[in-house]
Amino acid sequence: MTLAAAPAAALADARPAPAQAARAEAFFNAGAQAYDAGQYQVAAEAFLEAHELVPSPALLFSAAQAFRRQYLTQAAPDALRRAVALYREYLRADPKAARREEAVDALEALVPLEARLAGEAVAIAVEGAAPGAASAAGRGDAAAASPPAGGTRLLLSSRAEGARVSVDGQPFVPAPLVAPVAPGPHRVRVQATGHYEEELTVVAVSGELMPAHVVLRPKPAQLHVTGTGGARVAVDGQERATVPTAVPIAVEPGAHVVEVSLPGHQVYRQEIRVAHEQTVRFDADLRMTPRRIAAWAVLGVGAAGVVATGAFAGLAFARQGEAVELRDRQDASSLTPSERDRYNAAVNARGRLGAAAAIAGGVSFAAFAVGFRLFAFDEPTLSGAPAAPAPPVKAPGGAGAEFTVGLLSAGVRGQF
Repeated sequence: MTLAAAPAAALADARPAPAQAARAEAFFNAGAQAYDAGQYQVAAEAFLEAHELVPSPALLFSAAQAFRRQYLTQAAPDALRRAVALYREYLRADPKAARREEAVDALEALVPLEARLAGEAVAIAVEGAAPGAASAAGRGDAAAASPPAGGTRLLLSSRAEGARVSVDGQPFVPAPLVAPVAPGPHRVRVQATGHYEEELTVVAVSGELMPAHVVLRPKPAQLHVTGTGGARVAVDGQERATVPTAVPIAVEPGAHVVEVSLPGHQVYRQEIRVAHEQTVRFDADLRMTPRRIAAWAVLGVGAAGVVATGAFAGLAFARQGEAVELRDRQDASSLTPSERDRYNAAVNARGRLGAAAAIAGGVSFAAFAVGFRLFAFDEPTLSGAPAAPAPPVKAPGGAGAEFTVGLLSAGVRGQF
């Protein structure tokens, strides 16, 4: 039992603490944004800081990609050496790496360049022009892979488009920002067009790079709906207001499905895509459904049947009265032949009119029953289509690959 429990205990010890994982994620987010912004040195350092907190071969690959981009854009020899060392470390750390072929191809291109730079450094050292160059060229992979010491700094980032950052009241500058600061708390403000500004305090630790990835809340768009009064307005399947909207409906930026419905009317459905603080107006004039039109027609037949029933019944009572009068006269004295004919005609007419009234009443009852049933079962059906999902975050150095950080049972894994 002790031997069986040992691996589980070791795995529990390897699992990062929540605070440690959160800080690693902040470094990763900042590094991804710095990579997209072309700040490759900052991106590489951030990925390596995240790797120090929660080791992951995927983060080594991302750091290598960043150093390779830095060398290609600035021709920095140190960035070349770091990229080569990190690609090799990535292959050693994960023999079944998903991006093994990319790493090998990168090494095939970079190793000859590193060898040429090392030869040039040795030649310069022999000539006495740069005594320290040879020793620098001969450093091992571990030294090359370690991030450079940069003093006390804040690494501030935000994924909001056009995000700007201010530290301690200084002018706003585009994110991501690496700001050298003194140890201690610092007031950070982050803003972007179409987002609510965020203000926070970040405590800088002496000699360390402190990350802070700020998620800005987008300002909603405004939706105004007019049209058939009393209709219900649903956004992505959730009822939000009635027509006409007394106040604008706040919706998150992005794609939405707006549906306006009223019993007995065809559903008005509109797919919209809104931006931050955008105002959208449309008129939803609903048309009756064929079932509702049929219901009104059947109810009209029922109403006509009621009128016909009353008319036939009234006439039947009138002929009944005439027959009763003639019968009473017959009891008092005999009727003349013409009066007897009138009596017989009144009795026959009373029967026919009574039957007609009964038939009209039955038709009226049936029409009302059908009409009310058509009304009762004429409720609109909403699709409730959800909003389109947001596009995935792209991986540094990968064409169209997803790049996310998620906690597994024993650490953080980057998906490429």
